[in-house]
Amino acid sequence: MNEPALVLDTDAVLAYAFGSFSVGRRISEAADATDFVIVPALCLAEAYRRADSDAWHYLDVLSNLDATMVTRVEPDDPPSLGGYARTLGSKHLAHAVIEAAAHPITPIMTSQRERVSEILGKGWPIVDVT
Repeated sequence: MNEPALVLDTDAVLAYAFGSFSVGRRISEAADATDFVIVPALCLAEAYRRADSDAWHYLDVLSNLDATMVTRVEPDDPPSLGGYARTLGSKHLAHAVIEAAAHPITPIMTSQRERVSEILGKGWPIVDVT
């Protein structure tokens, strides 16, 4: 694997679990390019919290794909995580923003474009969840 091609937030993870073609296509494109997709652990945990039992299997699959990397909260993340969560309204979305920012110009897939742009800036590549 080379570089992160995309960061999935909770809404993107849930979209995958519920059969979103666009999320699956993005993961497949990353795999074809030998890149990977970041799934922040807090986003995955929140997706498990929100998903029904039928979707849990797909969350298990997502977290075990060769083209995905589940990332943890690092020991130096709490100040940013807390500050971003105050602005964004959730720790899981803040974790996705931290992961995108850690990899310059890595797009983030989200349904919360306006909120994410408050932290990453209007020019950051954002892929809308569809």
